[in-house]
Parts: sequence; structure tokens; C-alpha cells
Amino acid sequence: MVSSPSAIDIAWADPVFRVTGLRDRSRGAMTAFFGLSDAQFDRIASGSGRVPLRPAWQMAARIRNVADPRLERLLLIGILAIIAMVIGTVQWLG
Repeated sequence: MVSSPSAIDIAWADPVFRVTGLRDRSRGAMTAFFGLSDAQFDRIASGSGRVPLRPAWQMAARIRNVADPRLERLLLIGILAIIAMVIGTVQWLG
């Protein structure tokens, strides 16, 4: 069975990263090289039981959200505002 490469495999395969200081494929080397915390690394690179490998567009979105989480927070606030309006409308009409 052939598996798709992980985010770590792809980073390690890039010769520019290796030349500029990426030591090996370990978690510690990746977090140190990219300047990520463990939580940020998990958020970007980890899959789940349902989706062990995420598509490239989703990985890019995760990286953008780690780099600048404002858009993700705005989305969450928007969803919460919609839920509050729905609940308010139901209570007002009921």
C-alpha cells in the first residue's frame, strides 16, 4: 500500500530548506526551523483518524491561520452572531 507524503516529508524533500538549516525530519527540527510552537505545529501538520492527510488547500489555510489567526476569529465571531440572532428571533416570535 502506497501512502501519500506528509507535510514533514514534503518539507524534508525541499532542498532549499535542507541547505538553509533543516537538520532532519524530526518534530523538534521542524518546529525549530520554522519557529513554531508545539501547538502551532500540531495544528498545521497533524491529521485525524478520519483525514490522515489533508489536501494542499486545507494545509495552506491552516498555515495562514497559524500565521495570522484574525480571519479565523472573525469567522467564529460571525457564526456566533448568527446563532445569537436566530435564538433571539425564535424567542421574540415565540
